[in-house]
Amino acid sequence: MREELLGRASEERFGLKKREISVMTRMSSEIVGILDALVELEIFKSRSEAVAALIERVIQSRKRLFQEIRTQALDIQKKRDAARRLAIQTIQNMREEPYDDL
Repeated sequence: MREELLGRASEERFGLKKREISVMTRMSSEIVGILDALVELEIFKSRSEAVAALIERVIQSRKRLFQEIRTQALDIQKKRDAARRLAIQTIQNMREEPYDDL
């Protein structure tokens, strides 16, 4: 039944074997009830396994979109880091030089 739910995909493809990072989250009681039903039916071994598989499936179904989001987020992070370094350098230089730029 698990394979049917996940589209006959391998467990590893959906992160069920190679999960390395724990993520805490809050969910509505309705969603937790559904997760518990999937566990009760022995489709998944735990809520954690169900969440990992379902989230992985959603992201894989829109892989190109999520890869582009990740690329743009990394670009933003690089620009933020460069701006932070420039700001720190400017503040440090203000201590050493007179304020003639204002």
